[in-house]
This record gives sequence, C-alpha cells and structure tokens, in this order.
Amino acid sequence: DGEIPLLEERWRAVTSAGAVLTSKFFGSFSVCVSRAGRNVHKLLDIIVDNFESYRDMCLYKGRTVSFLKRAQILVADIATCLEGKGLGQFDNLSELTMFADYRVPQALVALNVLRYSEELRGLLKRRESVEPGSELECEVRGMSIVACDELVERVREIARERGEGEVEVSPTLVDYFLWLWARKNRDLIEELPFHRCRTIYY
Repeated sequence: DGEIPLLEERWRAVTSAGAVLTSKFFGSFSVCVSRAGRNVHKLLDIIVDNFESYRDMCLYKGRTVSFLKRAQILVADIATCLEGKGLGQFDNLSELTMFADYRVPQALVALNVLRYSEELRGLLKRRESVEPGSELECEVRGMSIVACDELVERVREIARERGEGEVEVSPTLVDYFLWLWARKNRDLIEELPFHRCRTIYY
C-alpha cells in the first residue's frame, strides 16, 4: 500500500501526452517518429516541443542546460525494441548522450570515475534531498554526461592502441553497461547513496 510519488504530476503528464497525440499526431506516436526522418535530434525536438513532461532542462549560472533523459531513452528504446529496423532505424543514434539520472552517477563514483566533494558526500550519507533544478543537481547530472563521453573516447583509444581499429561504442552503451553493473553490485555502490531528487524527469 505504498504511495506513488508525484502521482498528480504523472497523471497530468499521461493525459496531456494523450491529448497532444490525438490533436496533432492522429493518435499515434509513430507519426512523430516518421516525421523525424531517422534523425534523433529531429525526434527529440518534436518530443520536447510538443510534450511538456519531457522538457528536462534547468537554469545553470544563467544558461539553460538540457538533459532530456526521458526523451533520449524513449528514442533509444524505440531503436532497441524495433532492432534498428523500420521506425527504429536512425542514422545518428550514437549522438545521444547517456541518460542522466541518479543511478549511473552513483556507479561512476563507485568506480572512481567521478569524485564528489566532502560536502556532497556528507549530504548523500545523511540522505538529504537535492532540489530539482538546483546547481547541485545540474552538476551531478552534467558531470555524469562528461564522464561517459570521456569513457567512450578512452575505450576508442585503447582499441586503437591494441590494433583493434574502431569499435562500436557510444555514451548510451556505456550507460547501459553502468546501469546493469550497478544492479549486480548494489552492495558496493550503496556505500554512498545516490542523490535523492523528487522529480518527474527521471
């Protein structure tokens, strides 16, 4: 009998999405995908411009920063579920970033890819909430994207050093790996709790 977090906000998101699909896209999200023409950036624009609950952005030091976690994972899931065929075929899927949320940053810290300040570590150990859209939340999510991008480049460098040529690796593949690794190694990663942020965006 647990409570569903942000139930009212989630209900509004679902009903709003249904109304937009009905009024603009003939009741089918496949129309959105078709209009994107196999371009992930065009599809992301369609999603963000038309579906309010996917506008995952924050203001950081006077600049608007876009994370679009749910929008990007939606695009990636379409490609995966359709095995890259038909509506699941995109010409630039590798240009998506990792899906910035709470679990992957925690894994990156456990693997010493990211290092948190003592102040942040203390906040997490006390299990205090992080305000959505705050500078702290933006920094944790933003540095996770940077870290995964750098891991991609390092994997490519290692492959070239070993004479293996170009390897198929992307930030989304790194994200999938880290997310699965975190599930299998919960005892290890739970030494430092993930950042707690009550939001509809992840």
